[in-house]
Amino acid sequence: MTLTFPNQLNHIRDGVLAQENVLLDVAKCFADTLARGGLVHVYANGHSRVTVEELCVRMGALTGFHPLLSNALANFTDVVGADGLRITQAIEKVEGLGARILDEFEFAADEPLVVVSATGQTQAAVDIALEFNRRYPHNPLIAIASLRQSREGAPKHSSGKTLYHVVQQAIRGYLLDNCMPMGDVSTVVEGAQESYRVCPLSSIGALTIVQSLNELTMRELVARGHKHQVLQNMHLGQTQVNYDAWLADQRRRYSRALSNPDRLAPRL
Repeated sequence: MTLTFPNQLNHIRDGVLAQENVLLDVAKCFADTLARGGLVHVYANGHSRVTVEELCVRMGALTGFHPLLSNALANFTDVVGADGLRITQAIEKVEGLGARILDEFEFAADEPLVVVSATGQTQAAVDIALEFNRRYPHNPLIAIASLRQSREGAPKHSSGKTLYHVVQQAIRGYLLDNCMPMGDVSTVVEGAQESYRVCPLSSIGALTIVQSLNELTMRELVARGHKHQVLQNMHLGQTQVNYDAWLADQRRRYSRALSNPDRLAPRL
């Protein structure tokens, strides 16, 4: 018996490094907003919520990343029952929810929206990207998804678009490839009677992308001479915990999402 899955991580590493120029461009968009005291808004549905959590609240997290997570769209862990997988997957197929989510928040000029979707095909992810691009056409729209599957897979949204198409049509659109294979699962285990495909890569790829963006964004801020709040690790004895200062900066920034003095009027 031989373990092979860790070799897949080389594929993720090489794929992310190949996107360094796009990552640098996105990191500059992030730094522009964060240095002004603004927000980078981050959306996902389904299992992709883990990528949002990695950006918004984590040791080493920068302040200014604002989650747009709806429990109805992102709580897949009950699996069965009244909040089970059948229900939540049915909800993420309902079009128009993207507009309702965006109605709840105010955006400033140039504040980006990051949309995370493993495949780039899910209706809910495409829906909010389309609506954001319509309302705020000059704000950056960043998708983290499979380049191959969102480009080659059949659209599920009634617009006939995947995230690939929405980003291509955006004035300031960026697609960061999570480097997963078609269908996501990466490893085949051969049984006596059938083959089993296991070990998805989309989350590992997306998490590698967002931590690469954290590094590049912080490097960009430092190069500009900007001092920023980064959540420190409270578990190491010699670490100076900065929770209060980090949370105070988050509270100030998050309040802008609900009542922004620099609110950009959406195109409705």
